Amino acid sequence: MLTDYHMHLQPDGVEARDRDARRWDSHGGARSIGWIGRYVERARSRAIDEIAITEHVHRFAEAADWHPDPFWRGEATEDLAAYVADLTEAKTSGLPILIGIEMDWLPDRRTDIAAMLDAHPFDIVLGSVHWLGEHGIDDPAAPAADRLGAEQVWDRYLEEFVAAASSGLYDVMAHPDLPKVFGQRLPSSHAARIDDVVAAVAQTGVAIECSSAGLRKPVNELYPDPSWLGAFQRAGVPVTLASDAHSPDDVGRDYPTAVAALRGAGYSTLTRFRGREPRQEPFA
Repeated sequence: MLTDYHMHLQPDGVEARDRDARRWDSHGGARSIGWIGRYVERARSRAIDEIAITEHVHRFAEAADWHPDPFWRGEATEDLAAYVADLTEAKTSGLPILIGIEMDWLPDRRTDIAAMLDAHPFDIVLGSVHWLGEHGIDDPAAPAADRLGAEQVWDRYLEEFVAAASSGLYDVMAHPDLPKVFGQRLPSSHAARIDDVVAAVAQTGVAIECSSAGLRKPVNELYPDPSWLGAFQRAGVPVTLASDAHSPDDVGRDYPTAVAALRGAGYSTLTRFRGREPRQEPFA
């Protein structure tokens, strides 16, 4: 079987949503069974058996004051309870979906994150390190590496990635080597730290994500780098498969490459979730 455990029902940014709104409005709305069904249809066309809808936490009004960045605050317009209710309706109607969320790691909001996760019946929670304080790692308008330098970004990112994985808040750590997104790959001075990062993640029981999204980014590589993927496998870290789709067109995109990378790294199973409980399943 195959799964896609990372996707969003709308693109990021007010302008992008205004431009594309007619697509989901014609199906009854962005959280309608009709629009979610489009994601399921594309998944089935690519032999994917199950998907997880994992909207960014910054899309929800309940988290509007968690971060001072204007983009974050401008995005926080949706109601989380309504989102969960709509996904629950779609799931109970028979669509093969999981109720998920992509939850940013914000160290000073740890209590708020835990309370939000406890308040809703999520099947899967992705942990993402997008922010280093006020600096957005993958912000194309102002990448953190342009302000801080690649070495400092990677140094801080690796620390926060391990802290997030060790927090007990997350089921899966998404796009593990995100700072390479614009081409700033791990500096050679930091290469020796990867073994420590992998060992720390292995102790937590958290899964990592193999994501095809990086193939659509300037770096044009899978997340994570195949050498990282092999190190995670040897350490016994479980894995999920994901496209990070922001539209139905990208569900399962570039999966042959991702599946080949998983096999090359030595993986033979994917991690499936129900009610945040993991189990292993062989993948096709």
